Amino acid sequence: MAPEAPNGDALTRVMGPSEENWTKATALGTGIAVMTIAMRRLVESHHVAQACREVMYQHAMLRAQAVENAKGKLAILVKNDSVAPCLEICPWPQTSSSCEAGDVTIEGDDDGLADAVNKVVRDELNIPFVNSENNPSPPLDFFQVHMYTETSRSHTIIVLRFHSGGLDRPSAYIASRQFLTALNAIVDGQTVGLPLNHGKDAILPTIEELVPKGKSSKNIFQKGFDTVGYALSANKYTLLPFQPSFGEQKKEKFKSDILTYSLGTVETARLLEACKKEKTTLAAALGAAFLKTAANVKELKDKKKDEFSFTSLVDCRKYFEPSLSADTIGNFVAGVPQGQQVKEGVSFWDLARSVSASTAKELSKSKQFSEIPVLNMLFSQVLKHPNLTPQSSMRTALFSLFVDEAPLQLYKEYQRLQVAAVAGPFPSMHGVGPCFAVSEAFCEGNNLSISLIYPQPVYTRSQMQAYGASAMELLNTASLDS
Repeated sequence: MAPEAPNGDALTRVMGPSEENWTKATALGTGIAVMTIAMRRLVESHHVAQACREVMYQHAMLRAQAVENAKGKLAILVKNDSVAPCLEICPWPQTSSSCEAGDVTIEGDDDGLADAVNKVVRDELNIPFVNSENNPSPPLDFFQVHMYTETSRSHTIIVLRFHSGGLDRPSAYIASRQFLTALNAIVDGQTVGLPLNHGKDAILPTIEELVPKGKSSKNIFQKGFDTVGYALSANKYTLLPFQPSFGEQKKEKFKSDILTYSLGTVETARLLEACKKEKTTLAAALGAAFLKTAANVKELKDKKKDEFSFTSLVDCRKYFEPSLSADTIGNFVAGVPQGQQVKEGVSFWDLARSVSASTAKELSKSKQFSEIPVLNMLFSQVLKHPNLTPQSSMRTALFSLFVDEAPLQLYKEYQRLQVAAVAGPFPSMHGVGPCFAVSEAFCEGNNLSISLIYPQPVYTRSQMQAYGASAMELLNTASLDS
């Protein structure tokens, strides 16, 4: 739908089905994406605000809000390019425990910064997007910034927050890199020189409107037929077993927790070489590790439950016709549902090749486009009726994982900022979603970082620590055996 100009300084258009679903899902707890930047220096809040303005000036969707239009429909409103950033100063977190398995680590940390980062990340995943009246209803800014400062130790933590109604994971990486570039220049007293975005004032069409002609042509009957098919086939797939007392704790408020593992520079190089040798992708190897680890869970193994579903997430920018630039900010990620049987005794690399071949086949059929309306229909139903999922857990698959190349998370070039760590973006997962979401990135030194974001009380931290450790051990063993 073409955008309208209600006045001289704003544009608006009605949300597409995917944007509307993600806006509702984010309000319920799935889709709060946080990127955390930790620095061993103090930064003035007005410098942070200035850096935000520099980035927001270049990208309309970072200046956007979710609003309701005059007809009561959810819409996107883009403010003019001089809008003030939504920046909140937060108290430094109080920490009482030291880092444990699955926590974000910081090189050379002996000053409590890592403890603070882990506390902030977990808290931020569970802080909803709210309006000026502290209400999770529109109008809601898609881009928000929280700032934490510890003056006595010269520590600063900045959290860039992205609302999935309008911003996806690639957008978070683009915005965070440009934010660091701008802030580094500002604290150094230099002119900010971000690349000019010629479309900075335009609201792009919805993902549904950008689908190439003929690649999503399902009529209402076909959509309904496929939706019923997915619902029926879901019964044959199994989930990671819930913690034993979940049935008694369902009335507890759900929240997101996170575990992060660093594979190590040597181990990462070995895994990448093994993937190349075994003719498969890194994403497929990660998927195989999570699938095989789940199949080896005693409760499932004893019952011979070995079929799982997972969602491959695809950045569609390069698949549009014409394609969108890789640095276009918006939400252009689609999901491809896949099923996989993990037969007892199957080798790790055979399973990885099977996952890779299955994903390639689905993409060759443009399933990232043709399944959009079907998944929207299913997503909408689960949002309205959580009891459609096992024990009203809102779990819909084993995991979700991006099939695109893992992004680079490098920060040593920003010397003036004394960056100690960059973590994320991590998506909250305590609303509708899989048992866990996978977030991976290559950190400094080509070290692969793998994070699992999961809902409590569906799963306990110790339960997921055991699962995550087993999956990481399997990855290392498989790369050694290749």
